[in-house]
Amino acid sequence: MALQIGSAILDIERGTLRRNGEIVSIRPKTLELLTYLARNPGRVLSKVELLEAVWRGIIVSEDSLTQSVRDARKSIGDEAQVLIRTVPRRGYLLQVPETGPVPTPYAEALRAEPMVAVLPFRVDASNTVGKALFDGAVEEITNALSCFKTVAVLARYSAFALAQNSGAELRATAQGLGVDYIAEGYVEGGGADYTARIELSETTSGRRAWGQSFSFTKGEIFAFQTLVAQRIATALVANIENAVMRRGSVAPPTANVDAYLHFLRGKELLRSYGEGVNEAARDHFLKAIELDPTAGLAHAYLALADVIIGGYGDAPLGVLDQARDRALHAIALAPDEARCHRMLALTLLYRGRDEYDSVEEHFTRALDLNPYDADTLAQTGYLRALRGDAKAGLDLLDKAVLLNPIHPTWYYHDRGEALLIAGRHRDAAASFACLPRKSAWQWARLAVCYAATGDGDKALACVRHGHALVPDLTIAQIVDECRMERAEDREQLRQGLLVAGWDTGI
Repeated sequence: MALQIGSAILDIERGTLRRNGEIVSIRPKTLELLTYLARNPGRVLSKVELLEAVWRGIIVSEDSLTQSVRDARKSIGDEAQVLIRTVPRRGYLLQVPETGPVPTPYAEALRAEPMVAVLPFRVDASNTVGKALFDGAVEEITNALSCFKTVAVLARYSAFALAQNSGAELRATAQGLGVDYIAEGYVEGGGADYTARIELSETTSGRRAWGQSFSFTKGEIFAFQTLVAQRIATALVANIENAVMRRGSVAPPTANVDAYLHFLRGKELLRSYGEGVNEAARDHFLKAIELDPTAGLAHAYLALADVIIGGYGDAPLGVLDQARDRALHAIALAPDEARCHRMLALTLLYRGRDEYDSVEEHFTRALDLNPYDADTLAQTGYLRALRGDAKAGLDLLDKAVLLNPIHPTWYYHDRGEALLIAGRHRDAAASFACLPRKSAWQWARLAVCYAATGDGDKALACVRHGHALVPDLTIAQIVDECRMERAEDREQLRQGLLVAGWDTGI
């Protein structure tokens, strides 16, 4: 349902607010408040009712409500308080005579953000350098397209999995994923010179919407990436504003092609599994930085590699400090690169709960720069859940899954944790169960879920699996090491482990 509030359009189903065709950045609680007001137009809503509706189960002061009302007015352009009125000693009233479902053509237009999948380009398999170069180009084109607020993009992980199909099966699978358009590329040549043919076609009909050939040298790969992203966006949305076009022209990860190839190889290794892959990835990032010290993304991914090698949250404080400083340097080099902000947020996340305000700040900045990046949406949702707002967290995680339906396995952990905090134990169990390799801490959470749903046998089996991995792991350690910010959420986890019989299984 899309509702018009003054000059703003609130799309309740998609969870977005627009003014003048642009998505407005709005806090989750402010959006919930605005949605509740919009569902009850013309009725005075008491402060008690609003606090219960928006902050259910969370103890907050009236200052939180006052701030959210102020933010809501600003978001819809109602600084004069004509639409959201304060009723003295009673509450608030949304006075919008025209509030109601937006006429169908406009509602359809709001929902018409086309989703495009950029498939990996076809390159001669024997050309390993060209394959790495153009796999990287597809990822950068995907990233650039995600910056256009009028274009939704299937995440790189899902797009590469989709490409394993062909012909009618590919289009049928794409249609099932909600993809409206497919961009495919064919590359010829090697060494220093390449020719690439890019085509954009409708998923359902197969009709070609755009196609163009490009000839360029290896050193012009970055200009090629930017141009292809702009041409695809222009083909999909004819009225993209120049400012958005400029914003979509993100800087390349590095200006040096050889450094870029090391950066791509490092990312490929970091995403894989096996002995020594993370250390090898780190070496490639260091080589990229040696060739181009200004490569901000290489510095950011080096920070992440250090955190992973160090054991994430178990990494020594010195390692986490160094990773934080590397990520800060990455942002200084590339302040408008969303992924640098995401990497800094991750390094801070592993430093502990005291850093959560800064973590949220940089995740928010990353989403502001790239609102359709699925991984950032998922990780921001995970953080929101850890901070006690499980509903807002799950909304973001669900959006991430829509953009990246064939996602990496870590999505299952993050969504499972959010569902556990929300008290949706059956759904949380289903999510944790999808993890192909579970740690003792994940077996513990699965035990809590099964115990809460009354399945004692499964809970006991999970306890045994967990203790087989870490025999002396106690409830106190699990609770102390969990990332939940609120004491009540940690206590809920502790009680669940007691019911599951975790300590008695030692």
